[in-house]
This record gives sequence, structure tokens and C-alpha cells, in this order.
Amino acid sequence: MLFSVQASLSSLALLFLCPPSLRARNIVFPPVAPLQANSNPHQAHHNGDPGQNQDQYQDYQSPLGANSDQFLEFDKFAGLSTFSNLPWVHCLSPEDDVGKYDIAFLGAPFDTATTGRPGARFGPAGIRWGSRRIAAPAAWSPYTHDNTFLSWARIVDCGDAPLTVLDNTVALRQLGKAHKIVAGRTANTSEVATVPRIITLGGDHATTLAALRSTIDYWGPVSVIHFDSHIDTWDPKVLGGGVSHYAGVNHGTFLHIAHEEGLILNSSAHAGIRAPGMNKKYDWKNDKRCGFEIITARDIDKIGVTGIVEKLKARVGDTHVYISVDIDVLDPAFAPATGTSEVGGWTTRELLSILDGLEGLKVIGADVVEVAPVYDTAGETTVLAAAEVAHSLMSLMVETPVKPHLSP
Repeated sequence: MLFSVQASLSSLALLFLCPPSLRARNIVFPPVAPLQANSNPHQAHHNGDPGQNQDQYQDYQSPLGANSDQFLEFDKFAGLSTFSNLPWVHCLSPEDDVGKYDIAFLGAPFDTATTGRPGARFGPAGIRWGSRRIAAPAAWSPYTHDNTFLSWARIVDCGDAPLTVLDNTVALRQLGKAHKIVAGRTANTSEVATVPRIITLGGDHATTLAALRSTIDYWGPVSVIHFDSHIDTWDPKVLGGGVSHYAGVNHGTFLHIAHEEGLILNSSAHAGIRAPGMNKKYDWKNDKRCGFEIITARDIDKIGVTGIVEKLKARVGDTHVYISVDIDVLDPAFAPATGTSEVGGWTTRELLSILDGLEGLKVIGADVVEVAPVYDTAGETTVLAAAEVAHSLMSLMVETPVKPHLSP
């Protein structure tokens, strides 16, 4: 007890001996930028000497009222996890009075059509987790100085489509129905774009088939820009079909099936291809028959980002475009968390630069797929990249509104 009293007296003596500059500041909560401490004109420096009236500069006053709701808004670490902290809307509700929107994020937790490592069913949650750092009030681009969250479009997160994990064909029908419900509502800003557009968070790449089956209702057949290390136009007889018809519907055959169903135009393109074919000639001939032109990963070394953008724009022309991004288009150094990694891919910066360069295209739908968070690094390398890719896809939609020419 005597020791405690002596220690306390020693502490008090030390406090009084310390100069005022070393004592703790009396900070009023909540603190704001120190410059605001000087905002009172009655506390101006005298003769330019900041030493005078120094005690008056110790209280950092907040300009916000004590009851301001701003303290509860846009908190990146509170509430439900939605993409970029966007509002959640129950888009799949059977009710008609669901809040209106122009662009919707829709999760597709599905990975039973993968031929590599499973885990992409957790991709939607992972991408949302990676997007926590993005919030509408603070999303001004350092390149364009625009903020597409605050433009004409109301953008929401519709949550995940309920999908069975026991039957791929049933799951894809469920996802297709979800797409039609989400796209079937009247858009919020109908004078700009009458039909909401969807960005799917996958899920393995077979989920793109369900999206294309839905988009044809409003947009007709579309050009597909397919960012991937694999062509994904394999004939089901080559990849899976030798086992069963059911096995032929997978994440490597969905573009072949989409072509057979008349969903895509012969003005489509692959970008970032580097995975080997399964035979010497047939895969490449079949790919061309399905309407695709190939831009390989190494083409960027020859023609650069600008050359890639020019080739893609020339390929799709003035058609309606669906952009599908398999995260394995990135090199495993930048996106290790995916089912079928292929070395020698693009950097995250290169991919984002290419996507941003596609401004002006009539993008009617898009997705980011094959994100399997269980294989990610502790620094969340892949989900951070996927979230920024989704942000870029959203920006393309905002920058170029499109009205459909068909009625469902």
C-alpha cells in the first residue's frame, strides 16, 4: 500500500515537471482534422505566432451535430456484407413493391460444374468481403475523377440466388429464373435505361450460361467478351460428354452450349487465353465455329494494353456485349484463389486498364466468376482483385446506358 502511494505521488510530481507541450491533449470526441481547431476567427494567431493562446488549439471540435445520422452511415465494418456496402434489396421477392434499381449485383453460389478445385460456391461472399474498402461516398476515380456510384443509376445488391448443389441442370435453371426475376422489374431511372442490368458474382463459370439464357429475352443474341485463361468452348463430347450428357454441362463447355442455343453472336472474343487445348486441331476449329476470336495472354507483350482494347472494340463493334471475367485470366501471383490456375497471365493492373478502356461499349450484362476464397492468401489478394473488377464492370454499365430493343 505504501509503495502504491509513493508511486502515485511520483507520477504527479513528474506530470507537473513536464512542459505543457509533452502533456496529453484534451481532445473532444469525435476528433476531426486538426486544421478545424483553427476555424474560430476569435482564436486567430497573434502576429503569426502559434505559441500565443496555444491552449485554445488543443480541443479538436467536430463540425457535425451530436445527433447527426452521418455517424451511422457508410460504415464499412457494420451491418450486412453487401457488395461495396450497397443497399440490399430483396429482388427475388414475389411481391411487386420491391425497391427499384438500375444495376444489380446477384450472387451465384455454385461450383458443382467445375473440373478443377472446388470452392467457388463461396465466391460471392468472398468478393463482397473483398469489396468492403469500396463505398459510394469515397469512390472517386484517381484516373477520371468520376464516381459512378453517384451517377444516374441506382445500384443495389440482390443477395444470392438459392441454388441446389445436388443437380447442375436444376441449379442452372434456378439461376436463370433468378436472372429473369431481377431483370424483369421496372428500372428505377426508366427514362435512361428501362431494364435493369445484372452483374453476377460467381460461382464457377457455368453460371454464365444461365445469364446468357436470360439476357436474350431483352437484348437478343449478344457478343461475348470472355476474359479467361481457357477457351471454354469445348465440345461436351470432348470435355465431360464421354461420361454422360449431364457431365457435358460444365464450366468448360458452357460457351459451346450457348452457341448451340443461339445465345451469342459470331463477333465474340476471348482475351488472356494461355491454357493448352485437349487436342491438336479440333478445339481451335470448334472455337472459331462458336464465333470467337482469340487474343492470347502473350499478345499484350506485342501490342500492349491499348492494342488489346482496340482489338476487342473492333471485334464486337456496335453490338450488345456481355463481359465475362474468369478471375484466372490473372496470373496466379495476382489471383491464386481459383479452381484452375494457369501461369503466365496478366497482372491486375493490366486487366483493370483493359476493362476501363472498353468504355463506350453497350454492356448489357457481366460477371466475375471462379473465385474460390479458400485458396486465397492472408492478404485476400484474389477477392480484392475480383471486387475491383466488378467495380470496373459496373462503371462500364453506368457510363453507357442501353435500352433494349425486345420485349420478353
